[in-house]
Amino acid sequence: MQPKVSVIIPVYNIENYLANSLESVLNQSYQQLEIICVNDGSKDGSAQVMSDFAEKDSRIVCVHQENAGVSAARNKGLETATGDYVFFLDGDDYLHPQAIEILVEGAVKTGAQMVCSDYKVTENLSEKGEDYSRYDFAPTDFDTLFKKGNKLGKCCFAKLIKADVAKKVRFFDGVAMGEDGCYIVLLLNENISVYTADKPLYYYYVRQGSATKSVLNEKKLTIVNAYDRLCDILSDSGNAHIKAFALRALFYQLNHKLRLYKGTEFEALAEKTCKQIGKKHLKAFMQEKNISLKVRLMHFLRFKLRFLK
Repeated sequence: MQPKVSVIIPVYNIENYLANSLESVLNQSYQQLEIICVNDGSKDGSAQVMSDFAEKDSRIVCVHQENAGVSAARNKGLETATGDYVFFLDGDDYLHPQAIEILVEGAVKTGAQMVCSDYKVTENLSEKGEDYSRYDFAPTDFDTLFKKGNKLGKCCFAKLIKADVAKKVRFFDGVAMGEDGCYIVLLLNENISVYTADKPLYYYYVRQGSATKSVLNEKKLTIVNAYDRLCDILSDSGNAHIKAFALRALFYQLNHKLRLYKGTEFEALAEKTCKQIGKKHLKAFMQEKNISLKVRLMHFLRFKLRFLK
C-alpha cells in the first residue's frame, strides 16, 4: 500500500493565492493525500475558498482557529495529521506536479526520515516545470542544510518528514520569523536521516505584503526570541555541532537586529529584548569551543560596546 502524506497548509488572508496552491496539490501525480487547511482566523475570503475545495474533494480537511500565528496553525496541522508522512506547504506557494511522488519514492528507497528538495523563487503563479523522468537522492548533512547554497534548512517547506518524527517537535508559538528553521534544527537534533532530491520541486511565490518582504516591525524582531528558545532547548544537547550553530546564530541575529532597528520606532524594544537575551546566553556562547575564537570575540566586543560598558 502507498503511504499516506498529510499536506499541512496554514491559511491566513491568502484568498487570491490559495486556490492555485490547492490546485497544485490536487493535481499531484501522487494521490494518496490528506490535505489539512488550517484557517488561522482569516478576515478575507480564505475560509470560503477552503470550503469550496473541500466540497469537491474529500481529501481536504478544513480546520478553523482564532488567529494565533503561523506556528500555531502548523502545530494544529500536526495534531490533526493522520498520514505516514507530513509535508508543509505555505498557502501562497505551489508544487511541481511530481513533487510528492518523487519525495515519497526517495523516502521509501533510502529509508530516510526526511527527504528534501530544492525550491525555486518565483513571481509567477503558474510557472510550469519540466517533467522529470530521472532523478536521484543524496545523503544530506547539517552543514549542507544550513550553510551551503540556498540553505534548505532555514525553511520547513519542500520537505517530506516521517510523521512520528515530525510530531516529536513543535513550532514555537508567538514567533513570526525563524520559527521554521528552528523546527528543522530540533528535528536534526533527533539524529534523523536526511536525503535530498536533485530536482527543484517547490515554487516559493514572492508577493508584496508577505512576512519576509514587510517593513521592520515587532514581528520581525521575534526571530531573536526563536533562537533564544532554541538555545534553551539545546543547552543540554549531546550534539555539540548543532548547539554551537544555535548560539552563533543567536548572537548574529542579536547584533544584526540592533543595527537594523537603530533609529526606528522599535529601537527601544530591540535594545531591551536583545540585551536581556544576550546576557542570558553570553557565558555559554563565550565558552563554546565549537565556535571559533575570532567569531566569539567579534560578537562579544560588539555586545560589550553596546551593553556592558
